[in-house]
Amino acid sequence: MTGAIVGFVVFSVVSWIGPNRNEGFDITYDPGAALGYMSVFGLLLGALVGAAVAALFTYRK
Repeated sequence: MTGAIVGFVVFSVVSWIGPNRNEGFDITYDPGAALGYMSVFGLLLGALVGAAVAALFTYRK
């Protein structure tokens, strides 16, 4: 759960202060939509990394 929250926060900040990559493509994205997509991606990636770290810490030989 902690990994998902950290991923959400990190990707939300990246979506708001990240560089504008729309130069030359005539594509504009609503900032709210970009925040939504990046937040979902951050939640998924953060949960995956958090689960892997938890599995490594609970592994016993």
